[in-house]
Amino acid sequence: METEEEKKRIIDELISNFDLKFFRTLGEPGRLEILKFLIQNGRSDVGTISESMPQDRSVVSRHLQLMHEAGILNSEKETRHVFYSVNGQHFIEKLEGITALTKQCISKCCPSCCE
Repeated sequence: METEEEKKRIIDELISNFDLKFFRTLGEPGRLEILKFLIQNGRSDVGTISESMPQDRSVVSRHLQLMHEAGILNSEKETRHVFYSVNGQHFIEKLEGITALTKQCISKCCPSCCE
C-alpha cells in the first residue's frame, strides 16, 4: 500500500509532466487540420499549407509558429521560405511519457479504477 506522501509525489510528477502549451496547441481545431495536412502531405511551406485551409495565410502562419514553439513541428528555413514538418519523435515521446506516468499514477493511487 502506498503512503499518502508517495501518492502525492506520483500525482505531482504526473501533473508536472502535462505540458499545457503542447495540449493547448493541439486543442485548436485549425491546428489539428494543419497537423493532419502535414501528416498526409509531408514537409510543406506556409503557402502550400494555407492553400488547403479556410483561414487566411497570416492565421495559418501564426498557428504554425505556435505549433513549432510547442515542439509539435520542426521548421527549416530555405531562402525566403520556411518549411514545416511534424516533429514525430517529440510528439511520440511526449505522449508516451504522459501515458507511462498516468499508468503509474492510476496503479498506485487508485488501482480499483482499472479492475
